[in-house]
Amino acid sequence: MSKILVTGGSGFIGGELVNSLVKKGHEVISFDILHNNKSSDFQQFNGSILNPYDLDKAVKNCDMIVHLAAMVGVELTEKKRLECLEINIQGTKFILDAAVKQKVKKVFFSSSSEVYGDQEIIPIKEDAQLKPKSNYGITKMVGEEYLKAYSNFYGFDYNIFRFFNLYGGNQRPEFVIPKFKKAIDNNEKLKIYGDGKQIRSYCNILDAIDGINRIIGNGKKNTTYNIGNNNDPISVIDLANKMVNLSKKNIKIEKISFEKSDRSAKREIYKRQPDISKIIQDLKYSPKINIDKGLKQLFSN
Repeated sequence: MSKILVTGGSGFIGGELVNSLVKKGHEVISFDILHNNKSSDFQQFNGSILNPYDLDKAVKNCDMIVHLAAMVGVELTEKKRLECLEINIQGTKFILDAAVKQKVKKVFFSSSSEVYGDQEIIPIKEDAQLKPKSNYGITKMVGEEYLKAYSNFYGFDYNIFRFFNLYGGNQRPEFVIPKFKKAIDNNEKLKIYGDGKQIRSYCNILDAIDGINRIIGNGKKNTTYNIGNNNDPISVIDLANKMVNLSKKNIKIEKISFEKSDRSAKREIYKRQPDISKIIQDLKYSPKINIDKGLKQLFSN
């Protein structure tokens, strides 16, 4: 088994991944600014990815790094552009510097479907031209390129995860599914930007963790993988109606024009669905939780 550092280890993806890696017998270090819950199952290291001293101490003697720590969410990263650039680009560079200094064998990088921007060919394959429209997507694209450059120069191996619209428990409320759930819990209107016809394919966090584990275990060297669920494309308006129906509440849905919001229609992605044939073929990945089952689990909790 390996000694693995997970940055962002107390976050939405990181928390689930750390627990999963521990169950598989790995020695895990969770690195984050703050850990809310203490655990005796793995080491917790409070630190910042912008502090090279913290990183050097945490990375020491690790075989692998799974770099999940980032400023996330398109809306937040547009409001805090400079901070996003610093955390997502400079922070990634510091991670790579520590990996080189401590002779880490492999680095896994958490990227995003935001790097693809608008694509004419749907579903989207990993070799599609990258043309991000958001500040967040740009930082993830730059992070990928830094990773490849460091790997090429210093010789460590890597894999890149490009996540497509993950959801599940403990996700931050600015993302669409937890945002709708919070509004429903508070008996508030669900707010939809534009006509609500934007298409997404949502992937449950447990399926995403399965994909990550397969890549960590047997992913092809220096390869990028889409991680998502391509079985249930759904419009935002249909998602909202589905969640209202599950709640059995009389909740209104309000459409808000882009002109009357702080969102830009020019940055909107109108259709996003992953091609996951590569991870299926290479690693026999098969998402198990469809959107209906996943939403029912959210409401039952």
